[in-house]
Amino acid sequence: MKSFKDIVKVLALISLIVFNSCTERELFDRNFLLPSITGLYTEISGSISGKLVKQNSPYLVTKDLIVENGDSLIIEPGVELYFNERSKLIVRGYLKSEGTRNQRIYLSAYRNSWNGILFSSSNSNSVIKFCIVEKINPIEDNNQFTTGIEFVNSYCTFQNNFFRDNSSIKGNFISSLNSFVTITNNIFIKNIFSSNLINSDNNRLRLINNVFFNNQSNINHSIISIKKSIYNEVQNNIFYRNKSGEEIQVIESEPSKVLVDFNYFGSPTNDPQFWNFESFRLYYLSPCIDAGNPAPEFNDVNGSRNDQGAYGGPGGNW
Repeated sequence: MKSFKDIVKVLALISLIVFNSCTERELFDRNFLLPSITGLYTEISGSISGKLVKQNSPYLVTKDLIVENGDSLIIEPGVELYFNERSKLIVRGYLKSEGTRNQRIYLSAYRNSWNGILFSSSNSNSVIKFCIVEKINPIEDNNQFTTGIEFVNSYCTFQNNFFRDNSSIKGNFISSLNSFVTITNNIFIKNIFSSNLINSDNNRLRLINNVFFNNQSNINHSIISIKKSIYNEVQNNIFYRNKSGEEIQVIESEPSKVLVDFNYFGSPTNDPQFWNFESFRLYYLSPCIDAGNPAPEFNDVNGSRNDQGAYGGPGGNW
């Protein structure tokens, strides 16, 4: 039989292992919505191409991660990327970050913040789908204007994503210049920015079937700002409980180059009636059901008229 001293040593060792495991988990877990993380992370930085596989996840991005012009990066479903402060993802080539309904991809901060994503002269149509993007809070040494996700002369499609708890004391969340960006069936929750949530300048933008809930911009700015539109389309979205100067602002643009229609603007007396404030699915009596654009190209997956919000239209089955 083991002596009392041996038993004490074993119990102490078990306690040490549990404590270290909890400490390591605290560095990663934001709350119960994040998947459980155990084991060591894989450190990455600098120029990268090829594939980030779930087997080596979670990844810790220690410095800027760069997809160079002519290169491509594929991120597998279920991968988790955690970024150090001041680090960002820079895409000059092609990015495919496509999870699944049951295996989302996480882009988050290792501790408190990270500097977001920049698409710079990315001519291939990159895809960010079934991802959760959170805790972007850009930090710049020279206190310059900062953007959470920026497109410059680039192409990209966002679909079926959650964008939550992102912020900036001096900038937009999404800023697009001379680009073609499609944002469909996404949910934007509790993002706080000093300027606009989405800023489209001399740009092509399709903003279709999204939910904007409890976001905040400066009182002199808006949730969506469109300037010098090449062609911008804002349809079938739900705006509810946001704080801003106005929901949608259009300036210096020809009316024929901007289409804003079939959006739902909630208020204390105009409730879209979500089942809950987690998934944002519509209650069966919601006024947003069958209230989107009736054109067949916008029909729901079952062939019925478009439901406003993130679960309507051909990409709403998620």
